[in-house]
Amino acid sequence: MFKRRSYLGGCGVVALALLAVATAAIAADDQRTYFNSGGIRLYYTAHGEDNPFAVILSGGPGYSTRYMQQVTDEIAKTHKVILLEQRATGRSYLSMVNADTINFRAYVADLEALRMHLGVDRITLVGNSWGMMLALAYAGHYPERIRAIVTLGSGPITSDYARAFEDNRRLRLTPEAIRTVKFWSDPARYSANVPRAAWETSRATAPAFFVDPEDALSYVGNFTMEDLNPYVFSAFLEAEPSFDLRRGLMRIKAPVLLLQCRQDIAGEANIYESHTLIENSKLVLLHTCGHMPWLEQPEQTWQHVNEFLRTIDR
Repeated sequence: MFKRRSYLGGCGVVALALLAVATAAIAADDQRTYFNSGGIRLYYTAHGEDNPFAVILSGGPGYSTRYMQQVTDEIAKTHKVILLEQRATGRSYLSMVNADTINFRAYVADLEALRMHLGVDRITLVGNSWGMMLALAYAGHYPERIRAIVTLGSGPITSDYARAFEDNRRLRLTPEAIRTVKFWSDPARYSANVPRAAWETSRATAPAFFVDPEDALSYVGNFTMEDLNPYVFSAFLEAEPSFDLRRGLMRIKAPVLLLQCRQDIAGEANIYESHTLIENSKLVLLHTCGHMPWLEQPEQTWQHVNEFLRTIDR
């Protein structure tokens, strides 16, 4: 079972099912555009020229899109990038955040609603961590709607791998980080200020996701309380206490780039099994970087990603 308060990293829990989707007309608001999914208004920002659509999926679930800006900027050089503010993050407000509104079938339905809203037959998905899980889950459910997938730092494809993810994260914590997690995990303190507790815990544990301490400090320094909705992850755990994406992975036929660092706390067994199950996948392992390869190995990351996308665009 996941630890609800200590595990606030970039992954989530998953279940695959079909949810009825409703879409609405385009509406602009401060250079942002929204669409409707099941009666919920979801926002996104569009970047780049008129090229094939690429949807950027951030981690969590519950993290804002802000840490994916460098990914957005790079992919926008060759694609029309849609930076999606997933439900209950950014401006995609939910009046109720619970197991009924936060579950994987709802997230998969949101992506299908977005595709319909964009008016395209197929989309490219680019995801980090939980964003990888969502991309693969959507592709397993709608394989004919996928043009290509790029994953940058993996999320677990089963609940067993999620436990390994958490174990690896915990093993990398410094004594100071352990004290911080323990302090904010106190039930009374946590309940009294959930956003503060989640933010402090995430900041303390963030270095476990990096190899270079300077990159970790830079990330933590830019991480604000508004970048995380802690109620999302708790609701997800309640809705989906266990998951297994493997059956869906075998349905994916589109080209998939699985890019991961050797030092990613997600572990290599998880990404290797994903590669084995996805028929048309390419696995790339980079050295000396952690859970966000574009931050620690940008040159290598974009060399592989751009080469992969060029082959798709030919």
